[in-house]
Amino acid sequence: MIKNLLQEGFALKDRGHYKHAIEVFYKALEEDNTSTELLFEIADLYYRMQNEERALNYIEQILDRVPEHITALKLLEKIFIDRNALAEAEQTAKNIYCVSHNSNDLAQIFRLLNMQGRFDEIFEYNVENPNSSIYFEQAKALFYKKEFAKAQELLEKAIAEELGNQDILLLLGQVYYAQGKKDLCLELAAKISENDENAELLNFLGLLEDYKGNYKEACRYIQKAIKLDADNDKYFYNLANMYFKQGDTMYAKRYYNLAISLNPQNPNYHFALANLYYSEKHYKRALEELPDNLFEANLLKVIILYDTGYLALAKQELKHLFAECPDNSILQEYSERIDSELGLK
Repeated sequence: MIKNLLQEGFALKDRGHYKHAIEVFYKALEEDNTSTELLFEIADLYYRMQNEERALNYIEQILDRVPEHITALKLLEKIFIDRNALAEAEQTAKNIYCVSHNSNDLAQIFRLLNMQGRFDEIFEYNVENPNSSIYFEQAKALFYKKEFAKAQELLEKAIAEELGNQDILLLLGQVYYAQGKKDLCLELAAKISENDENAELLNFLGLLEDYKGNYKEACRYIQKAIKLDADNDKYFYNLANMYFKQGDTMYAKRYYNLAISLNPQNPNYHFALANLYYSEKHYKRALEELPDNLFEANLLKVIILYDTGYLALAKQELKHLFAECPDNSILQEYSERIDSELGLK
């Protein structure tokens, strides 16, 4: 009898009839109320029906009986991630790894550390049997830390194990792009499958079109990325850059401002908008937008002061910049211009 109920329940589950499958598994549970596997099937079905509270109730029953039940722990971890309870998900992932000692489960701990921005902790683990998943998460941490050469080395190991893995290829492409390796980016693009549901991929493809000078096509890709993830400030910044390169300053301003509204602490966004105002000769607005903690921004400030005739102020700013970068050719050029106009040469 119970065998028939199990067959019926799994068949209903496979067809997506989750509610009816639960009813069948309940009947099976009446015949065998000690089965943790039946409890798990019910928990999983409630999760698929987006009833996480009921799912958690059955997971708790399983773990009370078998604390090391890995499939129940993995479902619990998934629920924590859905709820953005990343610390709880991390602890659950550690519990899983203590039972399994599986490299993929260790990679999941690294993934959760990456999601929390705790990149350095990943490298505190002693990894005995690294695989492509571990290399990928380690490389992702290095990418966020801007250690691009090390990230590239790990990703090339990962792709050697999984030649067609799209996530690895995409991150490798982003690493190449960050290092300005244009030819490698374009070569890699041929291996990446286009996916309209992956915002990071669409943004990357847009940047590749920028490399080719196809700014309209770049805009199309990045706009698709924004539709999928409208809270990602870098997509708005990249889109603004594409419009600026086409000479469309109205849309460029709009998207620079949207990027700033999402991430007001990023000095590059303020500098880009200031540079746009400078290109329109709106010097006052450019100066108001310039951040203080960026060499390029302070250099633009010197240029604006020079262009508007404030030579003494420009010379004063130059002194600070020369201390930071004494061999910069642009600084030397403007220093000579200012000294010449002040009659110091």
